[in-house]
This record gives sequence, structure tokens and C-alpha cells, in this order.
Amino acid sequence: MSRYSIAALERFEEEIGEAVDFMQNGYLFVLTDAKELGTFRENAGRQRELGVPVDVLTPEEAKRIVPELAIDDVVGATFCAKDGIANPHAIVQGYSRRAREMGVRFQTSTPVSGIEVASGRVRAVVHDGTRVEVGTVVNAAGAWAGEVGRLAGVEVPVRPFRRMVFTTQPLSWLSPTLPMLIDWSTGVYMHPESHGMLMGESDRDEPSSFNQSVDWDFLARVGEHAARRVPRMADAELKTGWAGLYEVSPDHNAIIGPVPEISGFFCANGFSGHGMMHAPATGLALAEWIVDGAPRTFDTSSYSIERFRTGSSLPEHNVI
Repeated sequence: MSRYSIAALERFEEEIGEAVDFMQNGYLFVLTDAKELGTFRENAGRQRELGVPVDVLTPEEAKRIVPELAIDDVVGATFCAKDGIANPHAIVQGYSRRAREMGVRFQTSTPVSGIEVASGRVRAVVHDGTRVEVGTVVNAAGAWAGEVGRLAGVEVPVRPFRRMVFTTQPLSWLSPTLPMLIDWSTGVYMHPESHGMLMGESDRDEPSSFNQSVDWDFLARVGEHAARRVPRMADAELKTGWAGLYEVSPDHNAIIGPVPEISGFFCANGFSGHGMMHAPATGLALAEWIVDGAPRTFDTSSYSIERFRTGSSLPEHNVI
């Protein structure tokens, strides 16, 4: 799904007609623990078998990619040059504009207050007191997936967790080709943003909530970790910060496909931070489910919601 989505973003402007600023500077994961490096080495081997060009690097090789990197405690790193970042707003606008051109109608700022289910299938949605008969409902409500599922009487195991990011003022030393840098020991990540640096990390002790306010006290922790890995960040001046919500499933993997007990109700939820990365592939998989009755391009069986009921899920450990 990652390979398909990368290819879709590479041709997005040509195919969809929208520039999405897809910068393939790569992802650099920096490891400070030998056991974790071993796990990443095994993962890299598997990824190469699947056609993903991931390299395992020495600390010195990592520093050649990011000269400002502190490597005194680094035992190794992994790097994939095909990885990158893109503008999520532009992706949404591109897809929605093309959809309108093809006859799709959008109703924004229109909360759905009910989903009618009868005889084991979806019959209608209700919004603003208006009942609209439908044959298919796709729950792609992000952090609100659980609430939307409950409207149809379905338990979708997705919870919201706040995530915060901060950006600095422009940095004269910052190369625009700097990769996404992830320090696995602390979870802090950084990448260029508007001539400055964007940085963030997860607060693993924070409980689930819909809180989207910025905790400015948390900035000190993020800044400390960023400066530990890239010492020149210690002198960076703050520009702004904002917060949003991750939609997290119990195993940190997506929920993609139909809900067995309700015909016509599909899920695209629980991406746990990978949603934009896999959006093109997820859209295709859902379209194939709806039109053809089963996905043809990808095997999405491991993403079935049923895995949480049968205990067959495989947790994703490499999440930040």
C-alpha cells in the first residue's frame, strides 16, 4: 500500500491536476539501541524483499546525510530515499475537485445524526432532520470513527489521541533536502517546513481525548529532544505550533473493509498516523470492495475489523 501510494503521489499533479509538493527527501530513522537496530535491520530486509529500497547505515553514513546530526550515542540508522512528505490539504483539494468534475456532490459542515439500519443492511443517513436513502456508507471519520460507528450500532475500536507539532523561524543552516529525521529513542521527529524546522513527538502518557489545544509546556520536552539529536536546534526560535488528533486502533493498524453484520457499511479508520501515507491505496481498496465486492489490488484481510473479535491482530510496534 505504501508503494502504491508513493507512486500515486509521484504522478498526482499529472493525473489529478494539483501540485501537492511531494518532496522525496527520504526518511532517516536513527537508532541508539543495538536490539532496536537489529529489529530495524530485519524489517529492512523484509522491506527490500517487497521492493522497498531501504538501506541500513552506520552512524557515519547517517551523518553524511544530515551533517548536523549528533551521533555520539547512535549505533545505526535506516534510510529510504523514496519516502517523503507532501501537502495533505492539496491532496484533499485535488481529489475533491476531480470528484466534482466527475459528478460527485459534497455536503460539508453537515453533521450526520443517524444511520438507519434495517434487515442487516444500511438504509439511510439522517442529517439536519433530513433522511437520505443510501446503499453504502463509508466511515472515514478519522478520530470520530467510533462515534460514527455507534450511529449504526457498530463498535469501531478507534480512539482519539492528541498530537502536537511546532515549527521554528527560518534557519540559515537548514538544507531544504534534509530528510524526515526520526530519533527512535525519544520519538522526536523533524523535517523542513517553510524554511524552518517542524518538530514533534508523542506524549505516550497522555490519555485519549478530543483535546486539540496546544500544551506549550510540552514544547520544552520536544525542543530538548530535538536539540539533543541536532544540536543546532538549540538556538532555533519558535514560530508557531498546533495540535490535531490521531485515530488510533488497538494494534496501531488500519481498519479497512466491510463490517460483516451490516451490509453496505464500510470502514476506513484507525490509521494511527499513517492515514495520509496510505490514502490513495485505501481509496482504491474501498472502491474495489464497493464496486467489485472484494479488493483486487491489495489483500486487506489483515485489516478486517473482525481481527479484534477473533484475537488475530498483529500489533504494529514501529509507531511514533
